[in-house]
Amino acid sequence: MTDLHSNQARHLKTVHSFFELMHSKDIDSWSDLWAEDGRILVFYPPAGFGDSIDGKAAIMAAFKGLFGNFESFESEITAIYPATDSDAVVVEYKNRAVLVGGTEYTNSNIAVFRFENGLISAYHDYFDPRRFQVVVDALSKG
Repeated sequence: MTDLHSNQARHLKTVHSFFELMHSKDIDSWSDLWAEDGRILVFYPPAGFGDSIDGKAAIMAAFKGLFGNFESFESEITAIYPATDSDAVVVEYKNRAVLVGGTEYTNSNIAVFRFENGLISAYHDYFDPRRFQVVVDALSKG
């Protein structure tokens, strides 16, 4: 196995762990997947939500708050596209979550993962911000 194939396999394993740990709401273990200078980019943020979260500490704080509002969280990966000669992996997935209080949140996402030394260095998330607004509104109440 070449280094490229070894890295791709490691990146794919990390992507699967990313979603499994969010499903179990284990944000502490999920944080182990991130580089210290990791970054989440949201290109179409809903009202009241920033277009980036910069640094592992800020990502962890944001996601602990976010996941504190979910009774349950599920993602169904519908497609994975590892880049042939790059550190990128593109993932199509669908979310279904239930917020505390019973409100359901669903969305279809496309994410681009970038890696540095085996850790997530960037996560570009594309989703319908109108649907995500229900989650942002719950955060502002919490």
